[in-house]
Amino acid sequence: MGARTVGDPYYQDWAEEYDANSRGVPGDVEFYRDLGKQAGGLVVELGVGTGRIAVPCAEAGVRVHGVDLEPAMLEIARRKAAERGVTERLTLAQGDMRDLGTWGVAGLAALVTIPFRAFLHNLTVEDQVATLEACHGALRPGGVLALNVFNPDLTKIADWLRGGGERWEAWGAPDEGVQAQHEYQPAAQVVTSRLRVRDGQGRWRRTSVTLRYVHRFEMEHLLRRCGYEVDALYGDFDRSAFGEASPEMVWVAHRV
Repeated sequence: MGARTVGDPYYQDWAEEYDANSRGVPGDVEFYRDLGKQAGGLVVELGVGTGRIAVPCAEAGVRVHGVDLEPAMLEIARRKAAERGVTERLTLAQGDMRDLGTWGVAGLAALVTIPFRAFLHNLTVEDQVATLEACHGALRPGGVLALNVFNPDLTKIADWLRGGGERWEAWGAPDEGVQAQHEYQPAAQVVTSRLRVRDGQGRWRRTSVTLRYVHRFEMEHLLRRCGYEVDALYGDFDRSAFGEASPEMVWVAHRV
């Protein structure tokens, strides 16, 4: 599997604004930090970005190897790691989540994480399988994979299909400086979010990000197909049971 050389424009254009405008899902830092502390070994984080999760994990004593496609995001993560004194516990590498060969950690990880819906950047079944198989190859026997993706809002998709989806809306928390206009392709399960992002001078500028969303049983099938046994599915980072109204799917599985 060849490595991607280009990601979504959002991560290239807005690396410096990313932390102000993409604050994650409430409770995700604590969830992944606690898993890392329990893992008892190396943690590999895919889509490490600016180190929003990886740096607190390293501060908690966890040894983390972070992988991301976008050099500008990694540069910010390196800067944070140096500022907070965790460079000895946090290593960072540019790589494609589908390509274990770019990570340098085959069979060494106690835990692989794919936080903040980064798995959804896999836009085909082939990409999804390649990523999960690469994670499997990185894990030691019995190692754990943890990831979260949003639970698709079918009412929102239906509204868009009826022509009600042209409005701009907050993307994330209402006070964040990002507005989105979503374009769905239901047959492909792809959504392109056209974004307006407020820069440091208060000006709105445009970019975009494309994701392929997954449904509950589809994700479970992918995990089983790629050599995992599911340990838990939560509906949010408070570890509540997954249900129809759950905003997230938080998966924890182990390598068989």
